[in-house]
Amino acid sequence: MNCFALITALGLLAACGSSSTMAADDMPVDGSVPIHIDANDCAGLAKSASDAATACGAPLPSGAQASLEQWCRKGVTRVAACGGDPAAGLACFGSADASDWTCALGQAYPSCGGDAAAALGAYCLIASGNPACESGIACVYDSDCSGSFSCNSVTKQCFGTTSYCVGLPCTYDIDCPSHEKCNSAEHACVAN
Repeated sequence: MNCFALITALGLLAACGSSSTMAADDMPVDGSVPIHIDANDCAGLAKSASDAATACGAPLPSGAQASLEQWCRKGVTRVAACGGDPAAGLACFGSADASDWTCALGQAYPSCGGDAAAALGAYCLIASGNPACESGIACVYDSDCSGSFSCNSVTKQCFGTTSYCVGLPCTYDIDCPSHEKCNSAEHACVAN
């Protein structure tokens, strides 16, 4: 199982919520409320996801927990572009609470209070650090990207059209991989 798929390919999106610590220098997409996130909280998120996968009988492959943490830490530097509620997502998934995840069909699904915005915010941090979702290749048009990559109009970076990028910032469906669509209220890619 793809380690990013555990966290992102969630047709049953029921996530978590919590209050967050704010700082004036980090503005979200809509500019309404500033966000401050501690990258050290990413270790808890990655461990929680790994523990949940193991508890559900589908342990992550070797190195996957470290990759999730690394992607999340990189994504924290891009939190201003995230929709949803990244701080609430990290607060929920970063805790060692067995009720944060539910097993369904052998997969771990988030279940922290039913707050989809928190889940999408946490996923945005991971997607923003995942090179398949934000390649680091600057673009303006799809033609600026090679092969099976397209240009995301929010991040201005190429993304893999077959990647799992739930939470990736978006404005239009074309900003998301082919099996995902843009949630216009949260400005984040979600599973179809």
